[in-house]
Amino acid sequence: MRRFKDLFSLVLRYRLNLLGNIAFNVLGSVLSLFTFLAIVPFLRILFRSGGPREASGEGAPQGFERLSMMLDQYVATHGAEQALFTMCASIAVLALVKNAVTYLSFYSLATIRTGVARDLREQLFDRILALPVGYFTEQRKGDLISRMTNDLMEVEFSVIGTLEVLFKAPIMILLSLITLFAISWELTLFALVFMPVAGFIISRIATALRGAAGRGKARLGDLISRLEETLGAMVVVKAFDAAPRFRGRFAEHNESYFQLMRKLYKREYLSSPVSEFVSMSVIAILLAVGGRLVLRGEGLEGELFIGYLVVFSQIIPPARSLSDAIFKVQKGAASLDRLDEVMNADLTVVEPAEPRPLRFAEDIRFEGVGFQYPGADDAALTGFDLSISKGETVALVGASGSGKTTVARLLLRLYDPVTGSIRIDGTDLRTVASGDLRRHIGFVTQDPLLFNDAVQANIALFDPNPDADRVRAVADIAHATEFIDQLPRGMDTPIGDGGGRLSGGQKQRLAIARALYHDPPILVMDEATSALDAEGERLVQAAIERVMEGRTAVVIAHRLSTVRRADRIVVLDRGTIVESGTHEELMVLGGHYQGMVALQQLEA
Repeated sequence: MRRFKDLFSLVLRYRLNLLGNIAFNVLGSVLSLFTFLAIVPFLRILFRSGGPREASGEGAPQGFERLSMMLDQYVATHGAEQALFTMCASIAVLALVKNAVTYLSFYSLATIRTGVARDLREQLFDRILALPVGYFTEQRKGDLISRMTNDLMEVEFSVIGTLEVLFKAPIMILLSLITLFAISWELTLFALVFMPVAGFIISRIATALRGAAGRGKARLGDLISRLEETLGAMVVVKAFDAAPRFRGRFAEHNESYFQLMRKLYKREYLSSPVSEFVSMSVIAILLAVGGRLVLRGEGLEGELFIGYLVVFSQIIPPARSLSDAIFKVQKGAASLDRLDEVMNADLTVVEPAEPRPLRFAEDIRFEGVGFQYPGADDAALTGFDLSISKGETVALVGASGSGKTTVARLLLRLYDPVTGSIRIDGTDLRTVASGDLRRHIGFVTQDPLLFNDAVQANIALFDPNPDADRVRAVADIAHATEFIDQLPRGMDTPIGDGGGRLSGGQKQRLAIARALYHDPPILVMDEATSALDAEGERLVQAAIERVMEGRTAVVIAHRLSTVRRADRIVVLDRGTIVESGTHEELMVLGGHYQGMVALQQLEA
């Protein structure tokens, strides 16, 4: 679990607000205490307005006795009605000042609460961006979204939201206890005997609550994952009439979450009645014991005992709020655990402490590269050696699972090799900043991943201030301007979620334009035409051939007709190179490649 001291380190960024909150809480607690103790002189004015009196019982505290004599003198001088009016006006002024101070304490807390939540959210998002691609293939997107939203909100409300209570309640309880000891230390010690019992009961409930909260967050992640999966495949769900099955699976997860959360809230709601019952039981005992002392005249006067009870009763709200805060913190701790799983996930691709500059003037070399995906039974690449000269177009072909896409991912340093190395002009990619490397590479995937934004924003994805001329130039190279100009708002036209308003070929041409925007010397095309129809393939292939001019290109292709013009075709099988040469050379060789071509011609 993320240690609470780590969370508190975020709070310390707002130390001025924190110090102000503590100061306002102390001042507010003192003013509250004076407001509550005002009942003592009020009662004395009402029931003992016959003029100055002699010092009362020897057990009464000296400070209270002196204040009582001063009040009696004021009543004798100005009259009971004037004293009563002055007392009521003082109470009103105290209440005004106390509530103003309380508002300021809340106001100072608002910056802390929202600021820490913002900082924690940014830390989590930065960590997600830093995690390797493999992490997201193992984790469900819905569960990650749940952690980023629901769990983080739980931390804000349950943990950060209790700061006001954690800073205010102990101060109020401490000042009240000091006052109670000043009035009657014997009675206060008697009352404190019962407090550990309440603490033990509440702690047992809180421990059970945390475990249930952790399971509840996991179930909510399952529920959101199921919803996200359904929304992402709605066309398939409807086309295969799978709605009843998906409805049943969702209902099963929903019912499981309902049952668990009902149990959680049953335990959470139990804390308040238990703490109130214990508190009121203690007050009932104090009424009996203290009332007996007053009746026997053994140290406490009636109005002072009532003031004692009023002050003691004011310990109950902060004590209850403190116990509720403990429950909320325990509940929020389960969310902190889930956030911590993301924050502590292994970074398998680590940025170099002192990155070396990258230049590309000669070649790219894969030297004895071996790689195996986490959890996979077999290696994706084994002893992989390949040299690609600057300006050369190399096509990687082979059956599914032969390692083609793994080569592209390793070149982009989405993963690091388990063995061997990848070098550009002799520089190991692990010693280069990933941002520097990726600015040298333009990447086009089989499934063009576009964003719900304007055409221009999708092409100039990483540039906060897009160059309109550059955007149009690369769109023209990618044969994209012919359809962009027909859109309602041209380059400013929103393309919908995932580019849903465009055809497959249009999306792919936008992806090619995006890859060209920063003018990379290296292009990686991962089956860029495999999902297109004949017309779309023709247009995209024309765009690819145009953008590869003067660049080093790695082309991964399933349709062998698209790689005939490559300078070299490399055939992979089970993570190793089995053949290499031009189309004509490999056809004459009569090996794997010739068999793949014959099979595709037969299928056609």
